Amino acid sequence: MNCKYGNKIQKFFLQNYLIKAFASFSSVQILGIFVSFIVLSLYTRNLSPDDYGKITFIMIMVIMLSIIIDSGLNTAFSIRFYKESEMENNKNIYTILVYNFVVLVGFVFVFFLFPALSEKVFRVTMTVHQQLLVFCLILATILGRFYTNFLIIARKPRKYFFVNLYYYLTLIAMSLIFLLILKTGYFAYIYAYLVAHSVLAVIGIGYFLINYRPFSKEMFSGARLVSLLKIGLPLVPNSLLLMLLTYADRYILGMYSGLASVGVYSVGYVFADKIFSAIINPAGQAFTPLGFQTFTKSIPEYKTLLKKIFEGYWLTMEIFVIVYFSFLREIFELIAGKQYLEGYNIISIVIIGVIFWGAASMIGATIVMKEKTDKVFLFTLISVILNIILNFILIPDFGIYGAALATLISYVLYFQLFFIYTQKLVYVPYNIRLIILSGLISLVFLFVLVGLSFAQINIFFRLAAKIIVASVFIFMMHRFFNVMGAVMDVLRLGEK
Repeated sequence: MNCKYGNKIQKFFLQNYLIKAFASFSSVQILGIFVSFIVLSLYTRNLSPDDYGKITFIMIMVIMLSIIIDSGLNTAFSIRFYKESEMENNKNIYTILVYNFVVLVGFVFVFFLFPALSEKVFRVTMTVHQQLLVFCLILATILGRFYTNFLIIARKPRKYFFVNLYYYLTLIAMSLIFLLILKTGYFAYIYAYLVAHSVLAVIGIGYFLINYRPFSKEMFSGARLVSLLKIGLPLVPNSLLLMLLTYADRYILGMYSGLASVGVYSVGYVFADKIFSAIINPAGQAFTPLGFQTFTKSIPEYKTLLKKIFEGYWLTMEIFVIVYFSFLREIFELIAGKQYLEGYNIISIVIIGVIFWGAASMIGATIVMKEKTDKVFLFTLISVILNIILNFILIPDFGIYGAALATLISYVLYFQLFFIYTQKLVYVPYNIRLIILSGLISLVFLFVLVGLSFAQINIFFRLAAKIIVASVFIFMMHRFFNVMGAVMDVLRLGEK
């Protein structure tokens, strides 16, 4: 009997798509977090906060320009993937790749025709050679992201894990070479990410050429491009607004407090954002194809799926945050160093906002599937306006703490707008009482852990006290909210 039960459990874990997908995606993210901490430590211990501020501004513009050049085609391809034949997807792939390359070349010509434009946009003085490298990074980022997104949509988590493994190994190796051996200063960051993204791009192009062989008549289709742009372009302003919502605080901080404050705040934000990388992002990657398929198949089934995922999300996030803060202060000081230590103080504020952001992204898929992308733009615009206003009000007096608080309030509003509207589109009977009550309990424990982090006692006693507090919290969550049952309900969705 025990053997039969054990085989049943083994079969459940080995054949469950969600478990396999989440394991692959989360292992990639955990590996990415480990690598990013190593890379972060390399740069923060060898560069000043001013130099890290320069990196921040360059990478913000790299992301923004890649969004504009991509034109939402990556998302449009994902939406169409299960609705079209393999031949049609073949045409879509090469149409998108050709379009990306042509548009990027256009941007390069504009920037080189108007040299002063570069410094105004990137906020950093660069040579022509450095500008060219930045645009190469933009192209490599677009191509690499298109390939990894394809692996997610096509439900190839194992391949996704290995290509990202190559990416992370390359990133850490190149960071060591360019920063410590070649001593290229803050631009070592750009060199390292350029080589790493190029690895993804080359692997992706090779994969498409082998598995989706291009033919002369299928390399580019104007009609298909127009059809995809109709879906993707409305998402571009929204994506840019999301960038403003995420990064406007850094620009305003730079205006009032200088590059050093931007560097310190950005390092703190990196640690807060790791909750997105470790759980929210891989969970979204695992559930996205399942959500698209279920929505197309049956709305009632989609409601059931979304309810279980949404409620499980809050309980899981609350546990993760409490466990994270049981050792975060010590890890932060070890990795970032003392000159960035103030960045730790804003993590608890930002991380709550990131959880609301993740929840909005999760339920926001309903709006995309209903093709109501204009509403996504409107909600983001409202949140961005509030964020900018709050930053201008709070940063002059409170610095990085004002920026963190503005982020939290804006993300909460962003979630509320999405929640109210998606409930009108597809009403889901969420257990709001469970979410609110568990959230309040989590906040109490979070305040206790943050307070203990500043206790002037032996580091081992401090860690032991925080671990005990976290253990009590986990026991309470299991006892009163049946977290394990909620997680198993979600995992069973992957059996079908």
